[in-house]
Amino acid sequence: MTVERKVTPLTKERAFATIQIVAKAALSGEQALTYSDLARRLGMSKVNGQGLSSYLNEAAAMCAEHGHPNVSVLVVSKESLDRGAPMPSEGSFADGFYASTGLTQSDIPAEQDRVRAYDWRSVKTLALD
Repeated sequence: MTVERKVTPLTKERAFATIQIVAKAALSGEQALTYSDLARRLGMSKVNGQGLSSYLNEAAAMCAEHGHPNVSVLVVSKESLDRGAPMPSEGSFADGFYASTGLTQSDIPAEQDRVRAYDWRSVKTLALD
C-alpha cells in the first residue's frame, strides 16, 4: 500500500532526480556525494546544499516504498568525506530524519554499502542504461 505524502511536484521531481544522481554516482564508483555536489547536479542556484532536506526525505521515502536502499545515506558532509568516513551531517540525526527511516548513525555504513552494491540498472524507471 502506498501512503500519499504531502509534497510539492517540485519536491517529487527533485527527489526522483536525487535517486538517479546518487544511483549513477554509486554505479560509477563514487564513494559518496557532498551536499553541495548534489545541489550542483540538481541544478540548484544555491550550491551550498541548503534546502536539500525535503528532497532527501522524499527520496528516502520513495526508496523505502519500492524496496530500494536509502540513497540519502550517500549524501554526506564534506568534512566527513575528506576524513574518509562519509557520514550525513549531524543535523540529519538531530532532526529525527534517520530515526524516521529506521536508521541509526551506526547503521549508516552498512546502508551505504547496500546503496553502492545495489543493481540500480535493474530499476527501469531510473533509465540508467
